[in-house]
Amino acid sequence: MRATIARAAIAAATTMLRARRARCNAWMLHELSDAQLKDIGLTRSDIPRVIHSANEYLAG
Repeated sequence: MRATIARAAIAAATTMLRARRARCNAWMLHELSDAQLKDIGLTRSDIPRVIHSANEYLAG
């Protein structure tokens, strides 16, 4: 019983941390200028895709 509760708590915390990291990464990308985004090969419309891809990769 305790192990199940502990696993659920860890899973919830992990999910919350991933969501926070995604919001932080999206904010950082949105703060870049269009020229800076272009330098790294992105446009503003690419940001949601990049964030989603990163989340999928980290969820592995």
